Amino acid sequence: MTEVRWAHHTNYGDRYATDVHGRVVTNDFIIVLHETVGSASSAINTFQTPHPRDEDQVSYHTLIRRDGTVVYIVPPEKRAFGAGNSVFNGTNGPETVVTNADFPGSVNNFAYHVSLESPGDGRGNGRYHSGYSDRQYRSLAWLIAQSTVPEDRITTHQAVDRSGSRLDPRSFSDQTFFGYLHQFNRGV
Repeated sequence: MTEVRWAHHTNYGDRYATDVHGRVVTNDFIIVLHETVGSASSAINTFQTPHPRDEDQVSYHTLIRRDGTVVYIVPPEKRAFGAGNSVFNGTNGPETVVTNADFPGSVNNFAYHVSLESPGDGRGNGRYHSGYSDRQYRSLAWLIAQSTVPEDRITTHQAVDRSGSRLDPRSFSDQTFFGYLHQFNRGV
């Protein structure tokens, strides 16, 4: 199942062709995995609430409910605000883009952000919870299989976060996710 629940336009923007220094941005896309920490409905409500101040803006491109429903929130060609102070450490070395001189660099300009709804025992900021549903893993694999992003450019919010405060997606099973992803013929 899928549904569309677009974020308010203040919670996403255009992807930049150049950074604040005028350098052309050429980063290949990455996929950043997150979790809601609260309910899907609460996260969607936050994204649909206007946030005119840059420091308050937040969004994901897609959210996956506990029942596996894929919720589209920000169009993929737009820049979602899913990882503020962030850098991707891949085979090309550290990658980040500064798009606003008042903020540190982030991966948002070349990231596709996907969040999993946290289980009930994952509400809050504990280090672990009971994990994600099988339906969520299947939907996540299906969604990512539609992309051309290679596996080595699929990462987590925890891995790209520079603040050291992000743990998501907590209790994520790489084995389960990649097991389902490998069932698709991706051609990547």
